Amino acid sequence: MVGGRVFLSYGQADGPVSLFFTGGYPALTWVPFVIAGMAVARCDLAATAVRIRLALTGVALAVTGYGGSWLAVRLVPGAAEAVRKAEEGPGMSSVSSVSPDSIGIFGDTPAGMLASAPHSEATLSIVAATGVAILVITACLAAVDAFPRLRRLATPVIVVGSMSLTAYVYHIVAIWLLNTEEATVPPLYTLLGFIASVTVLATVWSRFCRRGPLEWLMGRATGIARRIQ
Repeated sequence: MVGGRVFLSYGQADGPVSLFFTGGYPALTWVPFVIAGMAVARCDLAATAVRIRLALTGVALAVTGYGGSWLAVRLVPGAAEAVRKAEEGPGMSSVSSVSPDSIGIFGDTPAGMLASAPHSEATLSIVAATGVAILVITACLAAVDAFPRLRRLATPVIVVGSMSLTAYVYHIVAIWLLNTEEATVPPLYTLLGFIASVTVLATVWSRFCRRGPLEWLMGRATGIARRIQ
């Protein structure tokens, strides 16, 4: 297993194996982001010292991920060739243009998993992306504090973030209902439609309820579990 991906000779399997290891978005490669988000949320984000430590942690992770990948691709035999073949694949003009539909093109060889590219699902890519996410969070917190009016302007974004689980499930359901793979609408318009609709829905919902619908259900479920214990 390299970078959370299991190399199986029989290709992509159905069921739990596909869900956790070999599918388009294997859960194992996304769990680190969830854990990192939970850890950041438990910090005292109002404290300047905490923000500084988070920012330094983000920089360290980003440098380790991207810098480590840059070195590994050039030092590990076969890695550069694996990345080059991925770049020359159908519709691939650069490493950064990897799409979910081409999942696994970096996974043909363990060396190819050293590429820190979008959707490569490599360990170094996960480390780097986590660092960038932490940096973005700390930068946004600093900006909102430095410019009080910015908080009001950013309210729709904050509202969507407060019900991220609902927003994520919403866009998955929308993709399924719209059957975007066969849609003739340009992808950019579809993306903008998702952003606009989820922002409006979340803003309206927040006027009546403090938590998103799925967040409320999760809260109820954990409450029941605590009572059972």
